[in-house]
Amino acid sequence: MNSMGKITHTNLPGIKSPQAAHIFGSLNTNLKVPPSDLHSDAKLVQRCYSQVNELSSSIHDFFIRLDQEAWFLVNSSAQLFTGLSSRRCVSIGLLNGTNETIQIKSAKLIEGGSPCYIIPSKEYDKIQGTLKPGGAVIICGWGASPSFLQSGRVLINVETNLFSGDMSDRKGIETTIHSLPGYQVGFLEKSFDENGWWAKYWILVSREDDTIV
Repeated sequence: MNSMGKITHTNLPGIKSPQAAHIFGSLNTNLKVPPSDLHSDAKLVQRCYSQVNELSSSIHDFFIRLDQEAWFLVNSSAQLFTGLSSRRCVSIGLLNGTNETIQIKSAKLIEGGSPCYIIPSKEYDKIQGTLKPGGAVIICGWGASPSFLQSGRVLINVETNLFSGDMSDRKGIETTIHSLPGYQVGFLEKSFDENGWWAKYWILVSREDDTIV
């Protein structure tokens, strides 16, 4: 696992158009969401899906718009689930920075209280479960409302042909990634709510011998 921190990427293998420089996580500011968008987690995902599925790396602000949608999910869930109905949220963005196809074998909640949603860009083949070079997916899920009987934590496991990993709603040993020899998985973003209600990740899969700008 390679931790890249807050850096920008203007060129990657598989990306069809030069990208505007962007720091993932720089858009994480609290925004008021219209009440019409706050119906359920499924509605939030549906809205985000329709936006992301129209995006591809042929547009110059691909990274920016992906990050906007990932933050929309997190920010909206904080406003949708409040009080006794509060639920934790985890959003994981994945960028294919290789010249190869990534097969997403599984994405599932090890801990949580919702389905594990996959929100893909145009480069994703739903039937084969494959992400073409330059493509992206956002994987997200929610916990159950905490109670005396359950903590409401979220832990998502992602398994692909190039790496596998667990990412949680909290800092610590639950977040681990293992990649195959010759590949690296770097964190473009690891953001956590100071009160422990959400976590937002962006990861980049690349070959170890590729030069990334």
